[in-house]
Amino acid sequence: MLYLLILIIGGIASYFGPWWIIAPVALALCWWKAKTPKEGYLVSAAATVSLWIGYATFLNATADVSLVDKVAEMFTGGVGFLSKIPKIGLVFTVMTLIATAIGGFAGMSGVQMRRYFK
Repeated sequence: MLYLLILIIGGIASYFGPWWIIAPVALALCWWKAKTPKEGYLVSAAATVSLWIGYATFLNATADVSLVDKVAEMFTGGVGFLSKIPKIGLVFTVMTLIATAIGGFAGMSGVQMRRYFK
């Protein structure tokens, strides 16, 4: 239930707000629903990664230019051995790591803040 709430409300908020709006959404919903910090971290991280991967896949499929190639060029910067890695794998791996940290720590913070204010 918490996963779906973060996914739906975070998706709506991300449509109208900045990229980081998922963090306050995860914090607020985990404050309300999550029972343990571990649950808050894992559910929030999974929902954030699902939302970002889904949106990135949608953008990659519908864009006229290859956004993955443009973003991958920023990460590789002409380094020889990095250019051998598939660009979509590199971009999605970096995106997954960032989304896991943002969503997970926001959800865990929500649970810890609820415990602090009790």
